[in-house]
Amino acid sequence: MLIACAISVLPLNVYAVDFPLKCADAKTYSIRISNVMKGCNPSELSLGAGAIFTSSMDKKELDPQLHARFKAAQTKAAAEGVKIYITSGFRSYARQKALFNVALKKYGNYKRAARWVSPPEISHHPQGLAIDVNYPNDRKGAAWLEKYGSEFGLCRVFENEWWHFEPNIGPGWRCPKMFKDASELLP
Repeated sequence: MLIACAISVLPLNVYAVDFPLKCADAKTYSIRISNVMKGCNPSELSLGAGAIFTSSMDKKELDPQLHARFKAAQTKAAAEGVKIYITSGFRSYARQKALFNVALKKYGNYKRAARWVSPPEISHHPQGLAIDVNYPNDRKGAAWLEKYGSEFGLCRVFENEWWHFEPNIGPGWRCPKMFKDASELLP
């Protein structure tokens, strides 16, 4: 039996697929568009080209790339007269567990408590990959971030938490549909 195969030869001028990359000036957080192949200049912070699902740091503070994304968004918001600020970011596993235990006592069962406070094993705060913005009294800034956050790779994640944002997309991507609440993430 004879099997034929076709071999295609690519022309020499074919380039690798490249993606836009947003770079923030390390001092002013103003944005410049580069690409993944060129990267950012030494005086810039990369906002990354994709979602941030794991933190490479020791989990004692907010992920540096998430922080850069937020600072770039904060700078643009300020230029438009809107104030956004982080009211809660990194939380230790123990702190998240304590917050969940308070909710567990208040709501009486695990699933109802998880609607309002994520259990530490599914929360992204202990990984340094979640921020609460302008909570509890300033929805204007959070509304701005919900509208423009995708430019910086930041999305609101839960319908019932107007203040909670995560870097679950790359800058410039479209935010996915929100979960009703954190209980939808339970196994």
